[in-house]
Amino acid sequence: MRNFYKNSEQPIPAIAFENSPPNGYVLITDPEVRMSHWKAKYRERKEDGQRYYTETQAALYIDLLNGIYTGLEVFEFEEHTSKLADQIFKGDWLTAQETCNNLATSGIFDTVKKAEIQTEIDTYVTNNY
Repeated sequence: MRNFYKNSEQPIPAIAFENSPPNGYVLITDPEVRMSHWKAKYRERKEDGQRYYTETQAALYIDLLNGIYTGLEVFEFEEHTSKLADQIFKGDWLTAQETCNNLATSGIFDTVKKAEIQTEIDTYVTNNY
């Protein structure tokens, strides 16, 4: 898992969020500073989740308007994936990764759609956790 590191040799320390400390960086150990960085990281993950959710919903609505899906199919998709959507919207990407992996296919959430969403979540987790 990644952690926060600082380069204390600079007047204003640079911060890195990495799996291990880059050259010249040390682990941030001050509890208040660490908490501040983690809060900011969670806000970032939440914003990313809300952006992803909004983009996904907009694309789904366009597909509805274009006649690709019916209103009932979209409703059933939203009902079936509501827990997953809520986790992503809240920025709980790691939890969403497991939820998506274990979620059964149904309707629009077929093997192709599930694989697309799983890949997007996996990529996010790899790049941000």
